[in-house]
Amino acid sequence: MIRKPILAFLILAGLIALGGCDGGVSAEGKVRDERGKPIKGARVVLISRGTRDERVSRDDGSYDVGVIHAPVKPSGTLTVSKEGYETFQQSFSSRQELSHAHDIVLKALAPTVESK
Repeated sequence: MIRKPILAFLILAGLIALGGCDGGVSAEGKVRDERGKPIKGARVVLISRGTRDERVSRDDGSYDVGVIHAPVKPSGTLTVSKEGYETFQQSFSSRQELSHAHDIVLKALAPTVESK
């Protein structure tokens, strides 16, 4: 059986560890084209402190990604890509930069002209 002083120490250590943890970082929103139409199947990648979460946008263009990491200031990148569109990439250095919904507009790539 654990003695009371040891148990108290373990509880205190756990509370201190939780107090320093920032809990992670996440982003959610919709991926749309320049006309406002939702883009289904866009690859959404959030990388923060070496941890990665990758999702695909749903039928309505919505997405949500998030990572949990060590008790340090979050930083990283949010990248959204889909074939036929320019890749979107945003760096962040605080949770506040991703704390609101991120509706992302992907620009269509210009068609290439192949010579015959």
